[in-house]
Amino acid sequence: MDRIKLGIVGLGRLGRHHAENIRFRIPNAVLRAVCSVVKEELDDAISTLQPDYATLRYEELLSDPELDGIVIATNSAYHCEMICRAAEAGVKHIYCEKPLGMNQKEIDQIREAMAKSKVRVFQIGFNRRFDRSIREMKKKLDEGLIGKPILLKFTSRDPRWREEDLLRFSPSSGGLIFDMLTHDYDLARWFTGSEAVQIHGYGGIYEYGKLRELKDWDNCALLMRFRNGMMVFMETSRNCAYGYHAEIEAFGTHGALRMGYPPSRDRLEHFTPMGMGRGCPQWFFEYWEPTFQAELQHFVTCIQEGREPEVSLLDGYEAVRWALAATEAVRTGKEVTL
Repeated sequence: MDRIKLGIVGLGRLGRHHAENIRFRIPNAVLRAVCSVVKEELDDAISTLQPDYATLRYEELLSDPELDGIVIATNSAYHCEMICRAAEAGVKHIYCEKPLGMNQKEIDQIREAMAKSKVRVFQIGFNRRFDRSIREMKKKLDEGLIGKPILLKFTSRDPRWREEDLLRFSPSSGGLIFDMLTHDYDLARWFTGSEAVQIHGYGGIYEYGKLRELKDWDNCALLMRFRNGMMVFMETSRNCAYGYHAEIEAFGTHGALRMGYPPSRDRLEHFTPMGMGRGCPQWFFEYWEPTFQAELQHFVTCIQEGREPEVSLLDGYEAVRWALAATEAVRTGKEVTL
């Protein structure tokens, strides 16, 4: 079977890793093209990744008849434009990092463009569905190991940011909820097979005072009721002093499942005069690294086998709808009904 030829748009902190995975770790894929508006990123990619070509203009990828698909890993603000242009240009297979779009208008525009297109495989970048422990947790839930599920709890804490970096990143990311909690909402939908119908939210600025100018928060908590009756609680932070912390707990009538606690980097334990301890991961990529390769491998396999990806346009669409409602709940302090 011929290898799948991919082009990637965006070589930033995650895009570069996607490009490396395509080039070195996915045997049935070829890194044909790379695109970035930063010439230094292109020069480095040419020398180390050796694609067939590199370009500053993503439109060149859309008109390349040799490409089987594209991977969009740019700033979130450009996702809508690039997805729609790719669909209109006849690109058959598209992978895009989350979020799908930045507002309701954009995701409606994408859905309409996709309905008119001949895109065969469209996958959104909710990488956590490809984590081995999370997949096992889903399997145990479905098998009824803990009886009837009652409550899901998600913790997502970023290591402490440099304030200047966070202020530059926040506006283009869509804010705290868009950037961090759509991953958790996607998992909640996947675990429950349901959608949120009521959202209570609280947020605040505890570490980075200048976020007030951007109307964003550095910490927030959400409590939701889902259509099937389950309760879901999420909390997130931008200033976790000990490192990166991602944790999930499912509580049911016959027991509980817990993943990610303690937030260990590995299984090594330290015994010193200071006591016993374990190292924490220091950023999200270190913690989730295997999932990024797995999700792109899934994208390539779906292209080769002509099947639907596990994470679809609908999943990306519903995550943005929820993020807009959750942001309103935190901003107003009032319950929001979906």
